[in-house]
Amino acid sequence: MAKFIKFSVRNSAAAQPLGPTENILVNVEDIARVQATGATGANAKTAIIGLTGRAAQAAGYQTLTLTVSTSLSAAVNPTIVTGQNNPVVAAIRSAMTANPGGVVASAQLGLDQAATPVQMYWRTATFA
Repeated sequence: MAKFIKFSVRNSAAAQPLGPTENILVNVEDIARVQATGATGANAKTAIIGLTGRAAQAAGYQTLTLTVSTSLSAAVNPTIVTGQNNPVVAAIRSAMTANPGGVVASAQLGLDQAATPVQMYWRTATFA
């Protein structure tokens, strides 16, 4: 099992000092819960990761909220269908249980569930 999960946050419209790709590392042992928000259909989707552990508490963080987009340059909502596995939560849980042969596993999003599926990306990451 990996020690850390990497989220490659991509936003080609990001203004400096933020880069177009920021890698966020989260210690697997600090993850208390994973949940998704956003209604069925093409609505805004986020993943909320509940954090625990000394590093998160010392920094004053309790959650990491990741937004999902189907575009690298704009906030385009992915389509998720009722009755199917949530691909946002599935990506995180797969990374949590991965055996990458190293200390880092990547939480990589696949395609959304639209009639013509589109690649999804982690667009923003906010610690709170």
